[in-house]
Amino acid sequence: MPVRMPAFLLLLSACVLWQHGSSSLVPAGCQDEVVLKAAEETLERINTDRQEGYIFSLNRLYDVKQESKAEGEKIFQLTMDVLETKCHLISRRKWKSCEIKDIGDVPVFGTCEASVSLETPIRLLQYNCTIQQVEARAIVFMCPDCPAAEPLEDPVIAETTRLALQQFNKDSSFQELFTLLNITAASMQWVVGPAYFVKFTIQETDCKKNTPDLDLSQCKLKDSKSAHKGYCSGSHITDDNGMEMKSPGVEAAVLRPVGSVQVLPPSPNQTVQRVPAVAAGCPGPRQFNLGLTEMDL
Repeated sequence: MPVRMPAFLLLLSACVLWQHGSSSLVPAGCQDEVVLKAAEETLERINTDRQEGYIFSLNRLYDVKQESKAEGEKIFQLTMDVLETKCHLISRRKWKSCEIKDIGDVPVFGTCEASVSLETPIRLLQYNCTIQQVEARAIVFMCPDCPAAEPLEDPVIAETTRLALQQFNKDSSFQELFTLLNITAASMQWVVGPAYFVKFTIQETDCKKNTPDLDLSQCKLKDSKSAHKGYCSGSHITDDNGMEMKSPGVEAAVLRPVGSVQVLPPSPNQTVQRVPAVAAGCPGPRQFNLGLTEMDL
């Protein structure tokens, strides 16, 4: 005679199998402190990995799933709503220290889906982000006088950027000239005439500032690891007839390279001459010597 298992035992067995499988998805709350901390750290790592654009800020944790591997590793599948900040990635600032773009800055919103391992420290496995500008009609409805986005390839945007960069090179205290890397944002606002606003990145070249009759397009970029880079905001205002009403304005934040690495060729004498250590307990113990008894690694 067949034996029937009570319904509640069937349900309990299903839950146990679901939670202890080698790749089971277990719901985790978006308000959970551990989950939120993981999302914040994940976004920090996404920003660090990205090479172009603006730093993302966490607007909302939309969803999370927890995957438990057979070996005990826990993985979060995170879906995060993000907003662009005013900080360019060149600044390498923490996203919590950056101000988001409001409706006067042509805001950008989007979603990042990421997979992270909850090891110590958190390990970013993969991510995919999709972003877009807020539709112009939505901005005009709330703020009719706010700047509207302009196509980056528009000739007037290229000219505004050129004039702003020219003004920066004229006013800067650097001995070398800077050249354009990328135009990153552009907008237009009607004042007494059209006012154009641009944001762009720059990098130091090998051309000296005081060189007469210099064509900036012929200047070569300095090595990316040792060159100064910057992020600039520029503007240019004209009247209805195209006459310049105000000289190009420009503000720029130029970042010094953190450091550099010099690679030396192999040498018969590989003893490094340096100042003797003076602090207590220094030099510290070596971790490795590679068995090279004749060398002071």
